[in-house]
This record gives sequence, structure tokens and C-alpha cells, in this order.
Amino acid sequence: MWPLALPIMAITGCATFFPEIAPPAGIPAEAKRLSFTMVARNYRCEPSVIAVDREGRSALVKVTIRSDGARHVFSIPDLDVRRYLEPGQEITVEFLAERSGVFAFGCTRFPWISPLDHKGKLAIK
Repeated sequence: MWPLALPIMAITGCATFFPEIAPPAGIPAEAKRLSFTMVARNYRCEPSVIAVDREGRSALVKVTIRSDGARHVFSIPDLDVRRYLEPGQEITVEFLAERSGVFAFGCTRFPWISPLDHKGKLAIK
């Protein structure tokens, strides 16, 4: 299957094998709401650090991302978030922060973050 996968991905794009992942519905009414703005440029996310203080409860985080110059894939693998951005496109990604930790995110070429990619950090307290 993989010998055929590469030509198919080249023609149809990565979304054929790696669909976008959206967080589940059902946001608690008492969830804190936070918004951030980001630019995807040169396969990097700017800013590369986001800090979220949940104040001991769930937080609905909205990140508005604009792709500058190229197609990007925004992903936070540990939170099951993946969205595709075309050049010049702006999207809003929403996810529910329910646990504390430091999570890697990226604005990459591919639907995964490789060790060679520039990674951002999402710190949830």
C-alpha cells in the first residue's frame, strides 16, 4: 500500500491519509475562555510559546492562525488537534484544555511534527 500512498498523497494532499482532527463537542458552561492569535510563517508558529492558566477548571482555547506564504499544517499531537491552512487563509482552532502540562505544537509541511521541525510549546497550568 505504501508504494501507492506517496503518489496519491502528492496528487490529493496529505488530508487523504491524515484527516483534520477536531476536538469533541460538549464544552462545559463554566469553562474559562481564552483567545490567541498566531501566524504560520516559514513552517514556524509565531509566537512559539502560549501559556494557558486554567485556574483549576476547564478552559476553551481559541487560536486564530493565519498562514503566510505557504500551506501549513497546525497540530498539537497530544491534544488530537490537526488543521490544514492554505496560503493566506485564516482559521480558528478550538480545543478544551482540561489537564495541565507542556505540549508541543507546530505549523509544519506535513500532518505530523518531525524531530527536524520547529516546535512551539503550549503550557497549560
